[in-house]
Amino acid sequence: MQPLMSTGYVKVGNDYINPYSITHIGKNPDGTTHVGYDTVAQGPMGIGPISDRIPVNSDKFAQCAIKAMQTGGIIDVMA
Repeated sequence: MQPLMSTGYVKVGNDYINPYSITHIGKNPDGTTHVGYDTVAQGPMGIGPISDRIPVNSDKFAQCAIKAMQTGGIIDVMA
């Protein structure tokens, strides 16, 4: 069964995040926004789960995530 949407990746700095892997978007105590995600990726110890928090502009990140899912392309948040 084919998914309804193609899924691209959101590029934030050196991180490529599949929008489907996002677990939460939250506020840091200093008022900035972070995105938490869990994904499986190739790392130095082989393939394993990665969980991370990256600082983002929440509005821009959300727009980029939607665009990535719609287009299936890589959308760079920093660009």
